[in-house]
Amino acid sequence: MSPLISEKMLRYLYNEMSAEESMVFLKFINSSPAVKEQFNQMKEGFEALNGISMNPSRNTVDRILSYGSIDGFSMQ
Repeated sequence: MSPLISEKMLRYLYNEMSAEESMVFLKFINSSPAVKEQFNQMKEGFEALNGISMNPSRNTVDRILSYGSIDGFSMQ
């Protein structure tokens, strides 16, 4: 898949296209089964990432804060 097509897929998924661009993009996707399959795979990954909740452990947060204090940066 070309980087340009990948970029357009991401722009569509993140709602960064105008209504006109979206319509042209969807026509393009629907005109090629191979591209549509790649888009569906990217969309599945996009939706899976949106469902992930990132919660670092308290130990991880403490280690990051203590590392920052080594250089004299106050993180609190």
